[in-house]
Amino acid sequence: MKAYYDRVKKELNFKAKNVNEMLKELKIMRNTVIVVANNEIVDEDYNFKEKDKVKILSVVSGG
Repeated sequence: MKAYYDRVKKELNFKAKNVNEMLKELKIMRNTVIVVANNEIVDEDYNFKEKDKVKILSVVSGG
């Protein structure tokens, strides 16, 4: 599958079946991103479906 990662502005390939495994595979820290599938925020236990459109969005904070 592929996921668009806004921090690097490109699509990344992954083989994981759920969000938690994908983030580990791509070496992305869970607390630094929000994962979206089909325009809805999903939690780390979400299991990907074949036609999901996945985005990894960086969390921005500051003052």
